[in-house]
Order: sequence, then C-alpha cells, then structure tokens
Amino acid sequence: MYDKNILLDAGVSLGFLWRKINIKSLSYLLLTHRHSDHFNKQTIRRLYIKNRKIKFICGEFLLEELLKIGIPKESIRVLRTGKIYKIGELKIAPIKLYHDVPNFGYRIVKGEYKHIHITDTAHLDGIYANRYNSATLECNHHLDRAKQLIKKARENGEFTHLIGALNSHLAVQQSVKWLRENQIKRVYPVHIGGSTYQEVMEYLRSFKAEIKIERGESNVRN
Repeated sequence: MYDKNILLDAGVSLGFLWRKINIKSLSYLLLTHRHSDHFNKQTIRRLYIKNRKIKFICGEFLLEELLKIGIPKESIRVLRTGKIYKIGELKIAPIKLYHDVPNFGYRIVKGEYKHIHITDTAHLDGIYANRYNSATLECNHHLDRAKQLIKKARENGEFTHLIGALNSHLAVQQSVKWLRENQIKRVYPVHIGGSTYQEVMEYLRSFKAEIKIERGESNVRN
C-alpha cells in the first residue's frame, strides 16, 4: 500500500485485502507481472466490481490479461520504461526487471521522499537508486543455504523449487549488497521463501547497524 490509495499488486484473495485495507478508498492498482501470486485474476476482477473508480496501472504486456478478465480499456493506463508519470500526488517511473516473464519494478516519489519497489528479478544490473529513502526489495533466499538444500535434494532424487529461484529471484546477499551500494538505510524485505526464511532474516539482521528492517505496509511519506 502506498500513499493510502495506491495498491501494488493483488496476488491474494479479495477477502484478505478486505480485512487489511479500505477497498473503497483505492484509486490505483499498480501491477508488476502476470504470475498469480501478484496477479490474482479473480481478485482483480472483483476489485473492479466493488470499486469502479480504480485505475489499473501496468506495462503493455499485461494489457490483454486485464481486458480478458473484463477490465475496460478506459480503466487501464499503460506505462513504459524510461518515462515518469504523475499518478495522484506521486511520480511513478516503471523499471524493467529480469524475471521469467515480463516484469516491472517501480520508482515512487512524493515530494522529496523517494521509494523503489523491486521484486521477482534475477539481478539488479543497471538499476540505481542512490540515497533513496526506502526500498521494498525481494530477499527470496539465502544463497549458501539454498545451494546446500539443492545439493541434498539432488542426492535424494527429490525436486526443489530453489533451483528455479536461483535463476529468477534475488538472493538476500544480492539485495543487501545493492542496498549498501546505493546507501539505502530502510528496507521492506518481501518475497522471502519459506525454505531459507530463517537464514534470510538472520542475514538481514546482521546489517541492522546500517539498514533498518521494516515490516508491513510501505507507505511513501514526505
């Protein structure tokens, strides 16, 4: 949730959202990519039914997906990377990310406050946010522990989703390195996998003198 009336992604049930936020107050839904944990078709459709004033913000790669579930074209705003858009009181700039499907991150600016939202990407090459006030950043797995679990699974002839995660999601080590390089002191860690959750949080806490770990909503503030 950003600036009280902007929601970023809708990968949960409408009932869950209803308990967490005032759906009637939403003005914008920013969408990143088509995977169901970010783009729940039923929830998005029902959001529109419950609140017809919502504008759906996305890349061109999600336009057809929205039209197919009954979102009218006049309620959709397509953004392109390399441009800055005024949305409500915010300035929004989409960022190309590197996942297994087309995906956007977002720079979100209100006044002097700068926030960046990045999740579901294999790397952060070419993405900079020097001295941004805060970041919502994927910390999907702990690299060393993930490799240990993959080795064990292979020895036992078992499948593990971590193999795919290494090639399409950020390890916590990548995220912390990027935060430190960009001197970002406040992070909302997201998309943390259960397999290495404990190790991810321990790694993040080891940098608590430099980086404040936030939980819950990422509200952009002045």
